Amino acid sequence: MDTLSDYQAVVSAVSRATGIPESLIFSRKRGQVYYDARWIAVQLLDDLGYYPQQIADMSGMTSRNVNLILGTVRIRANSSWKQFGKELEACRKALGITATA
Repeated sequence: MDTLSDYQAVVSAVSRATGIPESLIFSRKRGQVYYDARWIAVQLLDDLGYYPQQIADMSGMTSRNVNLILGTVRIRANSSWKQFGKELEACRKALGITATA
């Protein structure tokens, strides 16, 4: 797959799992459901092997924010935020990604 098709596949999978429209996943919209969708998408792009700067370029986020997300997403997925973890795993399954620990 190429970068654009990976990005589109991730955004589509996240939209299906979270119920957030594709156009709003990387928008500036605030609210926990939007944050969760963004964080899941960033983690999935990382799982696919993209570097933080590449993810930032694709998503319109800053590389600092991408690094912040990547540094905390595993804690969130394994903590009391069970819905976040379920949505992340549903997206990984839909994309055929094996969890990276």
